[in-house]
Amino acid sequence: MIDVLIVDDDKLVRKGLMSAMPWDSFGMRVIGEAANGEKALEFLKENHVDLLMTDVAMPVMSGIELIRIVRKRYPDMAIAVLTLHQDFEYIQEALRLGAVDYIAKVQLEKERFEEVLGRIHGLILNQRRKPPNEPASVDQDVYPLDTAYAVLGLGDHPLVNGPRQHSQGWRVEADGHILLWTPDLREELWTEVNSDREWLPPLPDQALDADWRLVRLRHIAGLTQFDLLQMVRNYRQRDFFYDCNGYETNPIEKSVQELQADQPEPSEREIEAVKEILHAFRWVHDSQSFEELCSQLRKLRLPASKLMQLLYGFIVDWSRLFKALAKTGITLPDTFLCWSEVVAWMGGFREVAATLSGHLQLSREVTVSIMSAVKIAHDELEFPLFAVDVAKRVNLSRSYFNQCFKAIVGYSFNEYLRRVRIDKAREYLAQTAKPIVWIAEHTGYADEKYFSRIFREQTGLLPSEYRNRHRQR
Repeated sequence: MIDVLIVDDDKLVRKGLMSAMPWDSFGMRVIGEAANGEKALEFLKENHVDLLMTDVAMPVMSGIELIRIVRKRYPDMAIAVLTLHQDFEYIQEALRLGAVDYIAKVQLEKERFEEVLGRIHGLILNQRRKPPNEPASVDQDVYPLDTAYAVLGLGDHPLVNGPRQHSQGWRVEADGHILLWTPDLREELWTEVNSDREWLPPLPDQALDADWRLVRLRHIAGLTQFDLLQMVRNYRQRDFFYDCNGYETNPIEKSVQELQADQPEPSEREIEAVKEILHAFRWVHDSQSFEELCSQLRKLRLPASKLMQLLYGFIVDWSRLFKALAKTGITLPDTFLCWSEVVAWMGGFREVAATLSGHLQLSREVTVSIMSAVKIAHDELEFPLFAVDVAKRVNLSRSYFNQCFKAIVGYSFNEYLRRVRIDKAREYLAQTAKPIVWIAEHTGYADEKYFSRIFREQTGLLPSEYRNRHRQR
C-alpha cells in the first residue's frame, strides 16, 4: 500500500483530490492532508508517507522549500508537484530537486484521474525496484548534442507493456504512451544523428502494431532525459493531437522552444464563440463557414475528451432540432486519434446533409434557410411566431417556405412549432415545480386553458395529470 499526504493551501482542492481520485485502483490511500509546508513537516514527524503531493505556491512555507527539506530528511519518499502553472520553467526547479512528476491543476479532469495516478504509481514502483547501490538514474544524463526522437502513441492504448528499458535504445515511460530514443550518450551514433537531418533511429519492434507517430526533437543539448520527458508528455497531452494528421511518412519536427512555449488555456468566451458557430449549422452547407469553424476549433487546442464533449453536444442538438434528418444514422465515433479524423468526420457529416438536400432537389441556400427557421422555433418558442414572418426572416416566400420546410422536417412549420413547445412544456412539468400558468407563458401560450387543451391533444393528459404521473415514477 502506498500512503499519501496531500499538501495544498486550498481546502477544496485537497478534499476534491481525496474524494475523486481512484486511489484504491493503484494501491494508494490518503492518510493525511496539510494546508502548508510547516503543517506537512509536523505530520511527517509522526507518520510514514510514501508519496507527497504538494502545491508549489503556498503561504508560510512554499512547496519548493518543503521539497528541499523532504529530500534531505526522507530521501526515499516520492514527491509529485501540484501547480496552477503550466510554464515548464516555473516547475523545473521542483523536478530537479527530485519530484517524480508534476500535475497541472487545470488539467485535472475526471476522465484523466486514472492516467495521472497510473503514471505516478509506475514511477514509484520503478524507484522501488532499483537496487540500493544502483548509480544515479540515466534520467539525469545530459544530452550533449542537438537531436532526439520520440514515438508517441495515439489514443488511450499504451504502445507497449513491460520494463522501462527496451532494445534498440528505446526507453518507455511508465504508462507506455511515450518511447524516447535514448541510447548510450557516448556512442558514435550520436554524431551521425546530429549530422544527418534525414537519419532515423531503428524503430521499436514493440510498437509496430500500435497507432503511433515519430517526433524529431531539436535543440535539446543540455537537457536531462527527465526534463525532456516532461516536455514531451505535455506535448502529447495537448498539441500532438492537433499536429498529427494520422498519416505522416516523415517525423513531426518540434524544437525545445516550441515545447516550452506558453500555451494559455482557452477562455470560456472563446469556447462559447466556437460553440455558437458549431450550433448555428450554417457550416453544414456552407464551405466558407466550415473552413472558419475548423480553424477556430483547432485554435482552441482543447483536450480530445473536451472536444468530444463539444461535438456530442452538437449531435444532441442536431438530433433534437432535425429529427427527420437524424434518421440518416449520423453518430459520433467512440474516439478520435488525431485532428484529421475530426475534420474527416465533420466532412462526412456535411456529405450526408448534402445528399439529403440533393435528394429533395433543394439548393444549399434553401436548406440553410430551413435550418435557420428550425433553430428560430427552438430559440424563440416563448414568443409569438408566425410562418409568414419566419419565412421573411430566412429570405423565402411563404408558400415556398412551407413546401420546403415540410419536405425537410416532415411537418409544416406550425405543426413543428407546436411539437417543440409541447416538448418543452413536458420538460418544465417533469423537472421543475413552476406553476402551469408560468409554463404556458414560457412555451408561447398566453392563455392557460388553451395551452391545457393543446397539451392534452398532443399527450392525452392534462398538464397537471402529466406532472402527477411523472412524480409517481
